[in-house]
Amino acid sequence: MNCPNCKAEITNDMKFCIKCGTKIETPETPAKPEEAVAQIPKVNLVKPAAQDKPAEETKAPAPEQSKPAEETKPQAPEQNKPAEEAKAQAPEQSKPAEEAKPQAPAQPALCPKCGAQLKDGTKFCTKCGAPVGSGNAAPQQAEAPKYSGFASLGAAAPAQAASPAQPAAPAEPAPEKEKKSHSSKGLIIIIILVIAALIVAILLALKSMGVFSGGRPDIAVNQSSGRDNDEDDEDDEDEPEEEDPEAEAEKAAEIEEIKDQIKSYVKEGDKSDAMSSSYPAALDLYIRLADEYDMAEDISKEADDIFARYAEQVRYSVSLLDGQRVSSGLYTQSRIYYDEIIEYADRLEKAGIEINSDSIREESDNLIEVYREKYIFAINEISTRENWSRDEAWELAADAASIVDEDGNTVLFDPDDLDDPLRLRYIYSLAWITRKNIETGIKDKTMTAEDALDEIDRVLKETDYNLQLIYDGIYYCTEAGIDPTPYTQAFNTIMEKLGENEGILIILDHSQADDKNIDLNHFWAFNDISSGANPDFQVSTTNGTTAETRAWIRENIRINR
Repeated sequence: MNCPNCKAEITNDMKFCIKCGTKIETPETPAKPEEAVAQIPKVNLVKPAAQDKPAEETKAPAPEQSKPAEETKPQAPEQNKPAEEAKAQAPEQSKPAEEAKPQAPAQPALCPKCGAQLKDGTKFCTKCGAPVGSGNAAPQQAEAPKYSGFASLGAAAPAQAASPAQPAAPAEPAPEKEKKSHSSKGLIIIIILVIAALIVAILLALKSMGVFSGGRPDIAVNQSSGRDNDEDDEDDEDEPEEEDPEAEAEKAAEIEEIKDQIKSYVKEGDKSDAMSSSYPAALDLYIRLADEYDMAEDISKEADDIFARYAEQVRYSVSLLDGQRVSSGLYTQSRIYYDEIIEYADRLEKAGIEINSDSIREESDNLIEVYREKYIFAINEISTRENWSRDEAWELAADAASIVDEDGNTVLFDPDDLDDPLRLRYIYSLAWITRKNIETGIKDKTMTAEDALDEIDRVLKETDYNLQLIYDGIYYCTEAGIDPTPYTQAFNTIMEKLGENEGILIILDHSQADDKNIDLNHFWAFNDISSGANPDFQVSTTNGTTAETRAWIRENIRINR
């Protein structure tokens, strides 16, 4: 049967709807007692607490229960399961299991107006229709002692008898346990932080004492980055410095002042073709701009132009010296000019200034060869005269030999290079000046014949056994009453070798001289007529010796008197 108002299910004996309180009209004809009993469904009344019958025997489907009754049935007293398993089987609770109180045995609900028995959850009395209140709870009973069994069920739970579960050990309330847990964790964290601080302090102390830095206590550790101060200094060096406007302005003014000075020096240097100090002074200022102001790249073109003008002054000044008679003084002055400009070239390039110095460097390196040729040609010119001065030839040769380097070595020729053209002229001039000195000594009686022989023997080997000196030796042996055989044999042997190798004959009569018969006083022993000799240095293609003949004479001629 349903309520005509809310359609709730009601029984025939209900006069009012248990949901909305609507009065239920009953049929006039009363039903038979047996039929009425048959139509009334069994009411699941909660039995008194004194009843010991198991709950399974009295359970019935509860109205509006979403879960089957078997899922919510309580355990029998004899099972003694832990409180946690009982809590998992019960529906969701509004309070923690620790705070739940054991329920007293359920009491039958009564209508406050007519005293009729009511089902749990009934809002209106089914007999008189009076409102019953919220949940139709039984009269408040005295609070039973706490135990850790099932939690109390809500008003919507099935109205069935529940056997109390055996009590478990009392559990500590959750809030107090959580509070203690938080206090313990806080204390542990504080202890850990204190220990960490002590460890850091100890490590820093050891670091400052140099324990971890190889005995360098002066290096402090950068705590934020783990790097030492040296690394920080390197990073600081890489960072560009902030420009000071006043300093930059002062720097610009200094640069302009230097450039004005350069212009002044260049203007003065342009007034002369010969060497002056103006161009070098300008180059000094260019080097300063490069070194102090880092302007090498900016000034390279201008500096190269001034360097080129300076090189032209050097060339012009050297050419003025070239027009004079060759001498060691001219060579020395030319060398000073070249060395000075080469020094500026090195300084400019070291400062990062790009210049073209190749040509002037080549000229400087060639200065030695230039003066070698000057001396060779000068001696050639003297020897080809009809009446030539032995003193003049020796002065030139000796002057050339006087040019030495800082270690005292001859610059214009190598004394160990026996076939060097300038050396051959030097030893030839030495032989001729020795002959003159002996003649002068004999004439003024400062020397004897034996003195003359001693002087000849002193230079004979050095002059490659000059044929004129050997002939003079024969003469002075005769004058001194000494056997001239050693000199005579050497003289004849050399003449035979010259005829064999060069095809010439040395004669004593000047009037009989020709291309094949060479007068002794005009025999040019210095003249190299070898096939590989420089033709520019030759005074004759027939009157002279070859490298082969000179080598043979040096190895085979010996004079022992």
